[in-house]
Order: sequence, then C-alpha cells, then structure tokens
Amino acid sequence: MIEQIKLSMRISHDKLDNDIDANINACLRDLTRVGVATDGKENDPLIVKSVELYCKWQYNYDGSSDRYERAYTALRDSLSLCGDYNA
Repeated sequence: MIEQIKLSMRISHDKLDNDIDANINACLRDLTRVGVATDGKENDPLIVKSVELYCKWQYNYDGSSDRYERAYTALRDSLSLCGDYNA
C-alpha cells in the first residue's frame, strides 16, 4: 500500500517510507478503533482511499489538511456504519 500512497502524493523517493508506513498503520488502527474491519482488506478501494486521505491530512498535502481531515473522517464514519466493513 505504501507505493500507492506515495504515488497519490507524488513522492518518488524512499526517504519518507518509514514515516508513511507509520501513518498507514495509524490510519488502519483508527479504522479498527471505530469498528471497521481492515484485516485482509488492504487492497479494498475504500480502505486504500481512507489511508490516502489520512496521509494527505497528516502531511498537509497541497496545503489542504482541513479538507483531507473532513474527507477522511466522513469516509471513516461511513465505513463504520456499513455492515460490509464491520469488525
């Protein structure tokens, strides 16, 4: 998933890989915290989009951290209410 996130943020080097990986794991834990099942769903488009939005929020991508935070929170909350994603 790290390569997908780097591509979405137009990062072509490996210098931030450890930090990006930590943010990916933090996002997955946050999703789990609200009841979203993430085990085995690392390739699910909505889980990947959640991680992308979370990382863009954390890195203030394009100076729009507020926008990405709202988008992440809305998607996270929607997934937590969806039966297909309940843990």
